[in-house]
Amino acid sequence: MRRATGVLAAVMLALITAGCGLEERIPAEVVSVNQSQPLGNQKGLEADVRLDVGTLEIASEKSGKAYAIDLDYDKASYRPEIRFEEGSDTSRLSFKLESLQRADLRADRHPNRLRLNLTDSLPVKLSVNTGVGDARLSLSGLRISSLDLESGVGGSRISIYEANPVPCDHIRIKNGVGSLDAVGLGNLNFRAMEFEGGVGGANLDFTGDWRGDADISIQVGVGGVTVRMPRTVGVKVDTQKHFLSGFHLDGFTKRDSLYYSENYDTAKCRVSLRVVTGVGGFKITWV
Repeated sequence: MRRATGVLAAVMLALITAGCGLEERIPAEVVSVNQSQPLGNQKGLEADVRLDVGTLEIASEKSGKAYAIDLDYDKASYRPEIRFEEGSDTSRLSFKLESLQRADLRADRHPNRLRLNLTDSLPVKLSVNTGVGDARLSLSGLRISSLDLESGVGGSRISIYEANPVPCDHIRIKNGVGSLDAVGLGNLNFRAMEFEGGVGGANLDFTGDWRGDADISIQVGVGGVTVRMPRTVGVKVDTQKHFLSGFHLDGFTKRDSLYYSENYDTAKCRVSLRVVTGVGGFKITWV
C-alpha cells in the first residue's frame, strides 16, 4: 500500500512540475527514422526496448529482415539510440529513446511513436521497458523464447492469437500505473510466468494452445486481477490473502492448504498458481 501511494505521489508531482515554467516551453521538432537490418546467419535474436515517453507497437516482420523500425520523435526533447550487434549464434538489438530532461518544457506535445517489427524466422528474447505511454505487443507469428515487460504509467495490451512455435522459458510482466490486458497467453507455450500488478486492474487471459505444464506467480497490488482459464487446464492455487482483498475461486475444492480445480486430476496440462493479493481482488473465470 505504501509503495502504491508513493507511485501516485510521484505521478502527481510530475504533473504539477509539468505545469510550471510555462514561459520556458520550447516548440517540438518532430523527425522520423526508418531503419531495418537484413537477416544474417544468426540462430536467435535478443531485443531490448526502452521508451521513456510515447506509444509503442511491436509486431512480427514477415520479410527477410531481422527487424524494422518506424519511429517519430521530438528531436528537441528526446534522443534515440539504436544498436545492432550481429553474432554468429545470437544477434542483439538495443533501442532507447531517452529524455533530454526538457520533455516537460515544450508547448505542443506531439507524442513519440515507435513501431518495431521483429523477425518471425528466429527465436526472440524480448525485453520491453516503457515509461509514460501506451504499449501494444502483438506477438502472433513471433517465436518468443522469453518475454519481459515492465510498464510505468499508461495502458498495456498483449495479444497472441497463434501458437508459439518455440518453447518460452519465462515470462515476466510488471505493471505500473494503468490497466493491462493480455489475451491468448496460453499460446505462448511458456513454462514459468511472473506477474506483478501495480495501480490499475489487469485481465490475464490464458486461452490458447497449451502444450505443457506451467508455474504462474501473481502479485496483485492495488488493482484487481481477473484470470480467464480454459476448462481443459487443471489449476492448483496456493494463496496468501490481504485482509482487504476479495478472493473468488469458483469450481475449486480445498485440500489441506491448497485449492484444486475439479478437473485437476484428469487434465493433460496443469498449472501451479501462487497468488499474493493486496488491496485489490483476485478472480478466476472458466472459459
